[in-house]
Amino acid sequence: MASAAPILVFVMATLILVVAGAPQVEGMILAAMLGLSIGMIFAQNLGDYCETLFTLMANRTAAVAIVCWLWAGAFSGVLADCDLVEAIVWVGWKLGLSGGLFTLTVFVCAALFAVSLGTGLGTVLGFTAVMYPAGVVLGANPAAVMGAIISGAAFGDNLAPVSDTTIVSAATQEADVGGVVRSRLKYVLLAAALSGVLFLTFGAGKSTVDPSVAEKILQENSDPKGLPMLIPAAIVFAIAFSGYHFLLALTAGILCASLLGPSLGIFDFKDLFHVTPDGAIEGSLVGGAMGLVPTAVLTLLLVTSIGLMKVGGFLDELMNWLDKGWTKTVARTEGAIIALISIANLCVSVNTVAMIAVGPLANVLRKRHQIHSYRVANLLDTVSCSFPYMLPYAAAVTASSAIQREVAERYDFVPIISWSEELPFIFYGLTLFPIMILAVITGFGRRHG
Repeated sequence: MASAAPILVFVMATLILVVAGAPQVEGMILAAMLGLSIGMIFAQNLGDYCETLFTLMANRTAAVAIVCWLWAGAFSGVLADCDLVEAIVWVGWKLGLSGGLFTLTVFVCAALFAVSLGTGLGTVLGFTAVMYPAGVVLGANPAAVMGAIISGAAFGDNLAPVSDTTIVSAATQEADVGGVVRSRLKYVLLAAALSGVLFLTFGAGKSTVDPSVAEKILQENSDPKGLPMLIPAAIVFAIAFSGYHFLLALTAGILCASLLGPSLGIFDFKDLFHVTPDGAIEGSLVGGAMGLVPTAVLTLLLVTSIGLMKVGGFLDELMNWLDKGWTKTVARTEGAIIALISIANLCVSVNTVAMIAVGPLANVLRKRHQIHSYRVANLLDTVSCSFPYMLPYAAAVTASSAIQREVAERYDFVPIISWSEELPFIFYGLTLFPIMILAVITGFGRRHG
């Protein structure tokens, strides 16, 4: 039991951060450090304990995730600085949509953007500032528009090969990213289709604002020049989906974006990488790659904490207890995995961190019951991108509220939607979680291996 002290301290400290309204990765790093430090109290041999920490940090799962994050971060950094949001907004504007059809378009565009960049939070930040006020004046239901933005963000986070959740779910189950994405399509496309129907049906509202205001907003915040940057995103998705190594796909995407952007005048080459007069190194490649470093550090610490439970024998005892009491069949094992990842998401609030914590345990369970790595990776990721995007303390929800307040200061006709008003319209989360429960009960999509 003492070997579980580091992870238990981490969970408790993280819960305190969540309650305090500061569920930041930097704080979680300190929480993990605190847990590992407290573990020294229970160590029979302090020197052996410290050496074990260093050995466990050499875990291949963590190494794979960190390397993939560096490449994925660099790629996302390039696309994030090429006005891709404005380009997608331009397409929606030119289609002349309104009401429920506009809300559906917001969902599709947000999903497309999130799949390209692999960032749910970035999608919420970029789209809320432009699409939310436009939706109000174009006769869409304001709460439905916000639900469409958050749903599109969750879809992209769930499916994108460059998403940190996709990378972690694959790495913790020792699976390839391309295969995981291919096997995930049947779940996410079904949830997306149901969500699309719901947005079209319930997305209409009533506008009391002059349509010329919407025209002005869209004109100021749309620009088609970034559209060609969808090509590198399509290349990454196609190569990864075809079964080639994920690093090859990302390298091809980075190279394509780095050549295409400057050649078409979308951005200058120096925007990718340059040295400032004071000797600092800046640029979208640098910023993107370094942006996930805190998460990488946290990954090392959490993988080490889980490793201590295995070395100390607690993990085996836990698995034996689960086998005796719950995980007697494959379906019940999958149900236990869903329960574990759901609890982790409720406690941690950052879905990537939740998967890092639960992934190694799920990997042991799947091997005991010969469940395919793709299947368990999908259970972890789909659950983590469903109801967690609906929690009042989720990053996407809190970010949407902050941006709404900023938009309301610029446009007096824009309402600020409360979480309770927004919640019923986050259709992707509302549909995906039940789909995964049914998949476990019925065996839909189950594979053995």
